[in-house]
Amino acid sequence: MPAAAPSNMTVYARYAILGGNEENKVEPIEIEKWEPHPEKPGYLKYTGNRTIGEIFTDLRKRLKEEGLLPDEYFDVFLGVDKNASFPVYAWIACYPVTGSNEGHYIHINAMAPREIGRETLIESKLIYLGKTFQGLEFASKVAAACAKHLGA
Repeated sequence: MPAAAPSNMTVYARYAILGGNEENKVEPIEIEKWEPHPEKPGYLKYTGNRTIGEIFTDLRKRLKEEGLLPDEYFDVFLGVDKNASFPVYAWIACYPVTGSNEGHYIHINAMAPREIGRETLIESKLIYLGKTFQGLEFASKVAAACAKHLGA
């Protein structure tokens, strides 16, 4: 028989903290848009995703408030349209990367399975990119904060 979990243990689940105190709770940035379903009272209807720019503005603000805004830059990845809807995704990946000759990067990718013939491939689309000269530990903290705020 498994041992009982300690009473002070916090168990994390997507969008909720069970058994912990309220000070640890973080509401993720809303990516999806929902509205009341006209034909099913009490239900919501998915109407699409917010724009990449809207989500970025919210994320940047939260990082700045936490003192985790990368010093070199943090922006929507080059060539990504800020006015486009955030891609439909299965999950979001946030991770640090060591630069080839300088600094560290923070990648925020939308990951989506795609059927190609009889195979399922994972398409990774880089959405946001940051760069810091404050070291791998700082880049890791930024990536973890991005994951927390995006519900990754």
